[in-house]
Amino acid sequence: MDLTFFEGIIQTEVKVGSFTTRYPVFYREVSYISVFLLAPLDRVKSFLPSERMNPFRLTPWHSMITITATEYKDSDIGPYNQVSVGVPFIYDKPSPVFTGILRKPPEVPMIYTLFLPVTTQEACATGIEMANYPEFPADIRFERHDRWITCIADAEGENILKLSGRKINLVPAPRQRVCPVTLKHNSLLRSEFNFSEAVAGVSKNPKDVHLEFGNHRIGLVLRELCTGKVLQYQYYPSGKAILSMVSESYPV
Repeated sequence: MDLTFFEGIIQTEVKVGSFTTRYPVFYREVSYISVFLLAPLDRVKSFLPSERMNPFRLTPWHSMITITATEYKDSDIGPYNQVSVGVPFIYDKPSPVFTGILRKPPEVPMIYTLFLPVTTQEACATGIEMANYPEFPADIRFERHDRWITCIADAEGENILKLSGRKINLVPAPRQRVCPVTLKHNSLLRSEFNFSEAVAGVSKNPKDVHLEFGNHRIGLVLRELCTGKVLQYQYYPSGKAILSMVSESYPV
């Protein structure tokens, strides 16, 4: 395995409860499918903990949310699966109308994490300790049939969602960086998640993705929040990533 993506980065061993891990966290094998969905602006704003957070305005009345289903196949905190639900936003500045459509979004987006079910206790404990990520244990499994990948996420005996993405054509993809943002007490905590060069697919064809929400409380929230319109679908079959410790704190 080529590990040059991690060369020169010093890690610190940290004890988290009964687990021992290293920060920043290295993910040596990552695969995900992700979808960007149109959502009512007023509903999206109601989920953000600070008025300083301005969600992307795709239209005067609409914003977006992201849902990403990830397989972390090899990492410093072991293999696990995850579903992330987030809101891209701009801090302390108004978001121009048509951001993400006619206007380019920030090159490094900040994304407020709403929900983060994961499949292992170690991932859950590490995420909460690291940045108070809203993680909780869930059953998340992936199935592959023909040209489709399907993620099924359940918790507390109820289905949260079922996300299916087509294995679309791949092209070279540069390094990507996103800034997850979480809430702890009265502070917004910003971390960094860096993804290696890879090959990936991007599609705006709604036929390349299927999404169903279940009867779990989070599924019901998302069903009410989303309009059903798919803005973009991403297929990232294999790559590497590094998740940093918290690097900035902002007052709510």
